[in-house]
Formats: sequence, structure tokens, C-alpha cells
Amino acid sequence: MKLSAVLLPTLSIKIVIVAAALSMASAASFAGVGEGQELYNAYCQICHGALGEGQTMGKPLTDGPANRLLDQELIDVITDGRAGTGMVAWEGSLSEVEIFDIASYIRNLQGKPALNLDDSDSGPSDDPLVIAGEQLFNGSADCATCHSYGDKGGSVGPSLDGLGNRLDDDALMQALMNPSATIVNGFEAKEVEQEDGTVVRGRYRNDSELAVQIQSEDGRRWVTYFKERVKAVRDSQESLMPDNYANLAAQEQQQLLAFLKSL
Repeated sequence: MKLSAVLLPTLSIKIVIVAAALSMASAASFAGVGEGQELYNAYCQICHGALGEGQTMGKPLTDGPANRLLDQELIDVITDGRAGTGMVAWEGSLSEVEIFDIASYIRNLQGKPALNLDDSDSGPSDDPLVIAGEQLFNGSADCATCHSYGDKGGSVGPSLDGLGNRLDDDALMQALMNPSATIVNGFEAKEVEQEDGTVVRGRYRNDSELAVQIQSEDGRRWVTYFKERVKAVRDSQESLMPDNYANLAAQEQQQLLAFLKSL
């Protein structure tokens, strides 16, 4: 018997094993949002809602805190759960690829780019315009009060992570100069006119026949207004976003725009 005849079956088995391993790695790297949606609907929807809006048993997955989670943090929450809450650990029940798929679908619900666990290009920008724009965003332009990126900022307005990929130049300029033209779903406003005539205006949720909840200006809490105790509750056609950008100097506008495009 020739030696090659003995080695050939062993070599073939090794090739099959390597091919299978590469196939699994590829599946983990290019997880499908469609598969994630099916898994989400089967296991997550009952607590977090069909669109991630939240239910009695589970928190929203599209609010500020959820949007600010890094990709790996989102995967860790699904994998390990959260102690002291109803969020159970799915490790052991779901595979790593399935958890990745669910996390990818959650990012889709948030209107954000697909998961990216590669941090090789995540260092801070050295562009002077971007650096100055970030300082404006967190400083005198007062954007961080309402908007977040990474783990910074507020939740009154949409998260801006991935903004440069989601909006072209024209859409970004419209969002800055005429924010009421297109209001992001989930960030619409209502006005509550109280008995003393004062009007409270803000982002709302849980609007029912009995009550509506309005987010406080600092974004830290939701205030419930019972409709029988106020004069009126009205839809607002105007965005909550102030015209801060229009009031900036031309150079400051360029700086802030450069920073927003870098996100």
C-alpha cells in the first residue's frame, strides 16, 4: 500500500474541518438581519415590543441608554443578562451567531449601522475641524443636552452614532436648518396645557385615553399628565430641536458639520 493512499483520507478530513470552521467564522462575521428578526420575534418581542418600543416586562431598546451601548456591550447584555432585572442570560440557550444576529437586528430597529466589533479605526480624529466641532457639540452649541454619541450626551433627541453613514449632505443640512421638516419616529412632541394656562411641551410616550407621559427637559424622567386634570393635550408639528445651528458663526457651522459627518 502506498503511503499517499493512507494520508489522503486524513488530509481530506482535515480540509473538511477547516472549511467548516471558516464557514462558521464567516457566518458570525456576516450575520443576517433577517435571521435576527426571526429570533427577536420568537424570544425578545414579548418583553421589548415588536419594534423595540418596550413593554411592561422589558425596557425600550430604541431609547437613549440602549442607543449608547457599544456593540460589544449590547452583545454582552444579551449573552449575560442583567442582574437584578428581568433580563435573563441567553448564553447556552442561543449560539454566539444567533446572539450576534439579534444584536444586529436591534441596531436595525435603532436606525443604526450594522454591528462593528473591529475597533482598529476607532481612535479619535486628528482633523482640527472635527476636534473643534466636538468641543462645540459638547459646549456652547449645547447639542449634547439632547443628543448622544458613543456613551456621551442626552436622550431627548435621537442618537447620532453613525450619522455620517445614515444622512447625505443635503439631508444633514435639512436636519440642522429645518428640523421640523422630518421628525424621527419616536421623537415627536405633544403640548400639555395645564389648568393654570402653562404649557408643557416635550417628547411623549404612552399616550392613552387617560394620560400621556412627557419627557422632562433634561431627559432624565417621564412625567405623567392625566387628561382629566389638564385643559388640553395637543400634537405639536414642530421639532423639539432649537435653531442653535443657525445662530452659530459660519466657521463654527463648518466645525460642527465636520464633527457630525465624522460620527
